[in-house]
Amino acid sequence: MAAAVNRLGFTARRCAYVFPFQSASRISIASFRHFSSSRDGEDVEPDERNSFPASRPPPSNFADSLSAEDRARYESFSAEDRKHFEQTAERLRRHMTSPSVEGRLSAAVATAAHNIEVMRPAIPQERFRGGGFMALGEEDEEGTGPDDEFKEDDISSLAHAELEQHREMREYARLAAWEMPLLSKLAKPFVPPTADQPLRFRYTTYLGEEHPAEKKVVLQFCTKDMPDLTEVQREKLIKLVGVRYNPETDIAKLSCEMFETQAQNKRYLGDLVDTLLREARDPTETFEDIPLDFRHHRFRGKPKFPEHWRMTPERKKQLLALRQERELKDQQRAAEGKLLDGVVIIGESLAARPASSAPLVEGAAKLRVKGKGKRGLKG
Repeated sequence: MAAAVNRLGFTARRCAYVFPFQSASRISIASFRHFSSSRDGEDVEPDERNSFPASRPPPSNFADSLSAEDRARYESFSAEDRKHFEQTAERLRRHMTSPSVEGRLSAAVATAAHNIEVMRPAIPQERFRGGGFMALGEEDEEGTGPDDEFKEDDISSLAHAELEQHREMREYARLAAWEMPLLSKLAKPFVPPTADQPLRFRYTTYLGEEHPAEKKVVLQFCTKDMPDLTEVQREKLIKLVGVRYNPETDIAKLSCEMFETQAQNKRYLGDLVDTLLREARDPTETFEDIPLDFRHHRFRGKPKFPEHWRMTPERKKQLLALRQERELKDQQRAAEGKLLDGVVIIGESLAARPASSAPLVEGAAKLRVKGKGKRGLKG
């Protein structure tokens, strides 16, 4: 709502285009000359240069005076928001048509027109006849000649690109240092949705960049959270949703990207949910003879921790008693000399081993391989 009002504040400066029912004769400059795509104005009549376009007829309603994007947002508002939107637009229109603002606009336009008329003779006409970037690779019909010789008094285009990148980084650094901390004043505490808000919408943004996927809106809702639904009606809603229903989480997922703006897609999804609920509450047909079909969903078994493995207080006491019992038995064996010590046993076995100088293997048997000839390996 606030973003749409801000956009309306910018578009209100378009004078007779956003609000065409304003007076068209509020600015009168005798020496004003419109810009034209023709050269030297050969196809434009002198009277047409200094005349302003006629005012448009007043629109039938407020929505006709808005642009396509603003109108889409305006139609997505509720009745109360639309009334507030119209009141704000009316205040902006009165402000832009006030005598003080009209006087400043007229003075600014007159000054700009005068500067253009004064500077125009000093600009060489050959500058406008070269064709510019769009004429690269074409023959020079005007005969302007080659570019001036480079006199080593400037840096290369690659260096200019590096400087431009450096300026852009410094600009974002200033934004991060001075303006982004001010966003904390606009922070709002998180308020969880109530029972009256069962719908969850998800949007996609690309941080200011235009992308075809940013108009997509995804809607999710839980069938058990929908108000005034019996169990039979809830099962009918699940059957109407079809493959968009997840039986494990009890969540239905719908999406839309048919329209150009997110507001239109969101409104379409809201109307679609209203239609589904209306059909689910219809008592003439309950779909009870149709079984639930969840073949579209793949159930995956999740391993569960065994109950008898859980470390309960009783289990802790039992393990502690077993440890204490084992310690008592070891102490009794140690007192009787029956406790076995592995280190002592290994030491005794090494000491009792007889010393033998003969090798364990005196020789290896000769191996013969069956086949042509006699082959063997001597050890």
